[in-house]
Amino acid sequence: MIRSSPLRLVCVLLLALMALVVGPVFAARPEPVVQPIFVDTDTGVDDAVAVAWLIEQRLARVVGLSTVFGNTSNTNAARNLLTLFAAAGRSYPVTIGAAAPLTLAATGTGALIHGPDGLWFAQQPLPIDTLPTDAPAAIATAAREHPGLTILALGPLTNIALAVQQYPTDLAGVRVVALGGAQVGGNRTPVAEFNIHADPHALDVVLQSDVVLEVVTLDAFDQVTVDPKRFPEQLSRRGGPVGRLLAAALGPYFQVQLANGVTKVSIPDAAAVIYALQPGTAVATSALVRVVTADDFTRGQTVIATTFNGRVSLIADDAELSALAAQAFTTPGFDLGTALFTIVSREPDNATVVLDVFERSMVRLLERDLLR
Repeated sequence: MIRSSPLRLVCVLLLALMALVVGPVFAARPEPVVQPIFVDTDTGVDDAVAVAWLIEQRLARVVGLSTVFGNTSNTNAARNLLTLFAAAGRSYPVTIGAAAPLTLAATGTGALIHGPDGLWFAQQPLPIDTLPTDAPAAIATAAREHPGLTILALGPLTNIALAVQQYPTDLAGVRVVALGGAQVGGNRTPVAEFNIHADPHALDVVLQSDVVLEVVTLDAFDQVTVDPKRFPEQLSRRGGPVGRLLAAALGPYFQVQLANGVTKVSIPDAAAVIYALQPGTAVATSALVRVVTADDFTRGQTVIATTFNGRVSLIADDAELSALAAQAFTTPGFDLGTALFTIVSREPDNATVVLDVFERSMVRLLERDLLR
């Protein structure tokens, strides 16, 4: 007969107790949450790269897409999506959306960057006649049917603005991650980013709506750069049919950027898509945002206030601030600080803005999932 020592008995009892306590903890660990995503896009070259990355994500479920004018026409954008999905061997519901802005004329300048078809002649002549054409309804349906939906707006915000106007209840509280705007400078004009310049009234509508708006700005997305020679070569060699499709379009797309004297080239839409799924790859800040809707040289400029004084200057006009200045020096006991806080409290922040990203993390994720 083998006798167990008291120490061994204690150890056995402790292990049994740990199995009872720790076992259920591990068993109860929740499964990773798969995030429903609806994409609204003006499918140009960088949009195609971003969508190609998105459909490879295990924790993202693309529930639908809609197209909008911008980098190319709304119909070219649809064919470009179908071209990408054919190469990937995938199928997703696509709805053709807005062909023009809410108020202004549609831009045709995207062809200078993305080619006449939006994909630098890589587009396939796939039929789109049977695709639905009510993008606002498609967006609202996705919001109703998929709690926790994130809407990725990669082009002008026209479809999103129409959706919040027509279906305000369905869109209330829905997260919208939009690519556009800038705190400093622009890429369409010296003061305006392309997507917002294309339809500034649409951003104005969305800013005043009840969606939860997160804006990935030019300040941030211009940081996501790749080597213009190595990246397409690797895509062509290691990325399969999708990689070869993207590489063919990226060649001339990068050449346009290189003509401006840069040594690395950016893929703007990738920044928005990666941030939407992995917010830790960027720095987000609450802000009060205004957009210039006048059709002049300031069209589409976004004014982004992230400081207390900046917010005050966007809310109060010069007459009100001048009156406060006069009171501060003529009225005994006047509390200027309280008066300024009262001004700021009149209008809460209407967006979260991304002004900076962790470039290496984003590029590493982009390359890893497109080249595996």
